[in-house]
Amino acid sequence: MKYITQHSHGLSKNQKWVIASTSSGFALENMDVLFLSFAMSSMIADLHLSGGAAGLISSITNLGMLVGGICFGILGDKIGRVKTFSHTVLIFALATGLMAFANNIYEIYALRFLTGIGAGGEYGVGIALIAENFESGRIGKMTSIAAVGGQIGAIFAALIAAWIIPTAGWHALFLVGIVPVILTVFIRRHLHESINSSKLKKMKKVHYYVMSLKKCFQPHVLLFKA
Repeated sequence: MKYITQHSHGLSKNQKWVIASTSSGFALENMDVLFLSFAMSSMIADLHLSGGAAGLISSITNLGMLVGGICFGILGDKIGRVKTFSHTVLIFALATGLMAFANNIYEIYALRFLTGIGAGGEYGVGIALIAENFESGRIGKMTSIAAVGGQIGAIFAALIAAWIIPTAGWHALFLVGIVPVILTVFIRRHLHESINSSKLKKMKKVHYYVMSLKKCFQPHVLLFKA
């Protein structure tokens, strides 16, 4: 049970990586969301956007988050939380980085939808990852600790935007969004699926094979073969 419990006070190595990875993911996700807010006025002026067109950017991002939350929640049940978490971080990082090359509103809509998919999936899977790796009495505390990462990300977003936008423009700001790709390397190298998740997948496989055998030996199947 080394991934779920160790001492009553300490954390296992994998639990530390879970908190470090999820809090970092939440920080980088919040940075991305605020980059859009800080860059919006410059984008409107640069691309001559109407108020309605600019407002739709955030709506499309939120729509992507809804889709990502649903799809990656289901995918996490099938292939595991760690693998899914790294995929979501990679998607929103690459989509954010590509915003640096967007020069019309339609490219921005497409990229923000992809960013939303990754960000929505990342948050849901991250919370599930914490829930699977900590006993019930500590889930609330650990979720709150991970959520602090989001607030730290907001502070960094404000500082970075204040430095980059006046000197290099809004396109350059979104290049910072590629940083989370580095996080995916650490996630895949150091983070492991919880024992509960691994057992559940094994049980599902066993159940599938048992049900397949039962179907083969059902009376109507045997009569048909005869």
